[in-house]
Amino acid sequence: MPQFIATCAKDLEYLLVDELKSLQIDNPKEGLSQVKFESDWAGAYRVLMWSRVASRLFYPIATFEAKDDDMLYQQASLIDWLQHIPSGGCFLVNSQSFRSKLSHTQYISQRIKDAIVDYFADNDEKRPDVEFHEPDVVIHCRVKRDKVTLSIDLAGQALHRRGYRITGGSAPIKENLAAALLIRAGWSAEPQGVIYDPMCGSGTFLLEAALMAYDIAPGLHREHNGLARWQQFNAPLWQQIVDEAKARAEQGLNKSGVTIIGSDINPRAVRNAQMNCALLSLEEKIKVFIGGIDQVEQLALPIEPEEKGLIIVNPPYSERLGEFEEVKALYTQLGQLLKSQFVGWRASVLSPDKAFGHALGVRAKKIYKFNNGSIPCELLNLSIEEKQFVQRVSYNQVETDFKEKLTDQALQLCHRLEKNRQKLKKYLNSENISCYRIYDADLPDYNAAIDVYGDKLHIQEYRPPKNIDEKLALRRLKDIERVAAGVFQIPRNQVYLKQRQKQKGDWQYQTQHTNNDAHANDFLVEEAGRQFIVNLSDFLDTGLFLDHRKTRQLIAEQAKGHKLLNLFCYTASISVYAATAGATSTTNVDLSNTYLDWAKRNFNKNHINLQKHQFIREDCVQWLAEAVKLDEKFDVIFLDPPTFSNSKRMIEHFDVQRSHPVLIEQCLQLLNKDGILYFSNNFQKFEMMVESSERIQVKEITSQTVTPDFARRSLHRCWQITYKSDAV
Repeated sequence: MPQFIATCAKDLEYLLVDELKSLQIDNPKEGLSQVKFESDWAGAYRVLMWSRVASRLFYPIATFEAKDDDMLYQQASLIDWLQHIPSGGCFLVNSQSFRSKLSHTQYISQRIKDAIVDYFADNDEKRPDVEFHEPDVVIHCRVKRDKVTLSIDLAGQALHRRGYRITGGSAPIKENLAAALLIRAGWSAEPQGVIYDPMCGSGTFLLEAALMAYDIAPGLHREHNGLARWQQFNAPLWQQIVDEAKARAEQGLNKSGVTIIGSDINPRAVRNAQMNCALLSLEEKIKVFIGGIDQVEQLALPIEPEEKGLIIVNPPYSERLGEFEEVKALYTQLGQLLKSQFVGWRASVLSPDKAFGHALGVRAKKIYKFNNGSIPCELLNLSIEEKQFVQRVSYNQVETDFKEKLTDQALQLCHRLEKNRQKLKKYLNSENISCYRIYDADLPDYNAAIDVYGDKLHIQEYRPPKNIDEKLALRRLKDIERVAAGVFQIPRNQVYLKQRQKQKGDWQYQTQHTNNDAHANDFLVEEAGRQFIVNLSDFLDTGLFLDHRKTRQLIAEQAKGHKLLNLFCYTASISVYAATAGATSTTNVDLSNTYLDWAKRNFNKNHINLQKHQFIREDCVQWLAEAVKLDEKFDVIFLDPPTFSNSKRMIEHFDVQRSHPVLIEQCLQLLNKDGILYFSNNFQKFEMMVESSERIQVKEITSQTVTPDFARRSLHRCWQITYKSDAV
């Protein structure tokens, strides 16, 4: 009997085996993401029509070894292609390669195409053309360990295309995966009663549930039949399969006792779902409403109070770690809905992260792992019963018993935070410091810095090592959040995480603006009697560099009665110190309007008259060159450039290691003979290239500017540069 290969998503092989057996396929054998079986053509046609789980169905026509493109071409040329492709017809070759010398799939397809076209020419037949849209025949080539299998793709397209999806959401779940998850949820075993999707999007779960409930073949409405122009297509046999499917659908649609309901907060998604239902003439069988999960009670769903059923839902989520908290809050809200309005029901919830599942607050009875595209996920099967509910501390509540739930590793972190807090207590109290660093990657498993800003915490993740799994790193970061909030006995909504996120080849911090008011997340902190505006959520940095606490004090003392130049001034905290200490003027230069506006607001908060102070938006490198020409002079200069910058507003990229000698020389030309230049940067591999000479004295003063809370890991290095008294 002919042999066939049905492919499927990873982890769904056993479901596909069971489905094939239900379609009267004997002895199917599962492999990785595929199931092989033998069958007559009637059986193969049934699989094409009725498989809800399979991705594609292949009919192998040749198997051979090919270690190079010549061998591939020669072997492909031996096949009688006239048995498969009509003379003058069209075809398409798709290829895959695994651990083989032939690895370029596009080139593999090209060589097979050449063999096919040359075969027709050698046999004086009209040459077939390559066609990407609905070709007569689709050839599939799979190369694994140099072994080539050429097959006819019998459907000519992916089997998840049922013919009902005209429009979908931004990331609709594939139809065959939705069907598989419905089977895992128990819908196929007894497709009757109520099924409800409160975040239905374009309605994939609803439609697949209806196809199951009303015995409608998933292939019945498929628009393109890839079999039809294959030379070995048995049209009468296929028509027999089609007629049988139509008869079953007509009978199935008379079935009662099934209620299929969906709702979504997005009106456009609801409209798309309704259109998709109409394409299958199921608009009377599936009811879709507009409303968020916080509005379900007001939707007047057609469910009797005593009715119980199945809720299945795929909450929207993102691969971006920066949206973690927003997604987690959504799962928490979903859990609250289930526990308040659907007690006695079953629920199946998709989750891409264990933390999201935990946020539901309901213990899972069964968990199935699967991949939604490239994203590893879990299907959580829940029984919505009070005994399964988990009581969790709200994010706006203090967790007093947090230690009881910590792992051994997290408990070590807790002890380290308590130890650091006790060690710094005397220093913080004596200096009246409310903003400081409490932890800086002290333990290798918890690679982050924790800073205290009054009654709030700021946690900043360092780049995880490449050998650390992304999800493991994320779980550890969540441990840090929980432990830090517990040690300081503050609600977790007062803890701000800066997480790394993957973006086109690099990791960056996710900026989250959640309010149209640009300053909605600002708040005030106090340092040495001065007030500073801080924002822990919207920017990479917070507005106040805590490691420069001593530097600010040092410069304030030197600037009294003098003119200060603050280059790369950021939010100008140095200048606030200087101005309040009696500096006659400050000149603040930065390329960012945002930071200069922030600096002015810092000055206003400290009641400083802005008339004596300049705020200049310009590239500091360019400004310095112009200032030298104008022979500007200053008594104290603070030069604290970034490590690197490639702003579009700069003439060229800035690199502190390469550029600092020129910058320092330009600053010296602006410095009065008895003035002081302070040069600082936070490049960890920095090498100072400016040395003392007959003209200047260069002295590293890093140890004088490092405070106890940064003693373990100094973030900056600092130099004091002055003219020698006898220099000309």
